Amino acid sequence: MEFLHRVLRAGEAARRTAVPNDPTGTAGRRAYEAHVRTLRELHIEHEGWARLVHGRLELVCNADRSIAMGVMVGDAATGRASLFPKNARRRGFATEQVTRANAGEWAPHVQTALFAADAGPKGVALSEEEACALKTWFLLSCRTKAGDTVHIDCELSQPQRFEDGFVVEWRRRIPLPAFTMDGIEPLNDDGPDEIDIPVDFR
Repeated sequence: MEFLHRVLRAGEAARRTAVPNDPTGTAGRRAYEAHVRTLRELHIEHEGWARLVHGRLELVCNADRSIAMGVMVGDAATGRASLFPKNARRRGFATEQVTRANAGEWAPHVQTALFAADAGPKGVALSEEEACALKTWFLLSCRTKAGDTVHIDCELSQPQRFEDGFVVEWRRRIPLPAFTMDGIEPLNDDGPDEIDIPVDFR
């Protein structure tokens, strides 16, 4: 739990570096980048894990490549054992595939070439068999604010069923104590969605 709260703290600190003239969504992107970086750094340094880019998922995995961990933004039910959380924003093919692997439904004929990626410095790439057997967890978090205090509900959970961009069933959930952090709020809001600006290159 100590590692995961350090991940959340790093994300909140990064979020607060956004200023009004940054593009919309800067705060959220910086938080995500800090979450991923800190999750990797702590597990690589203290647990001997390795950087893993699996499809478009930025993960860290254990030495025998059987367990991976990433980050995900959840809804208001996050961290509450009596409720059922979902991811706050629609996710894509890579999340669907690791969810299928968690449920034991990813057959070897699936095009694992879609998951091939440059392992990068100190990173690993999975074989087809390892990709099928991989069990992926996500640090799910939901951030709310009251005045200058931020409250983050969180859990470590393993998705098992995925429909239309959302996790609709979890194989296992480990609710974690909520994390709070005081201080100045960022001045740049995330906005409701990512912005997609079409550009016509001539």
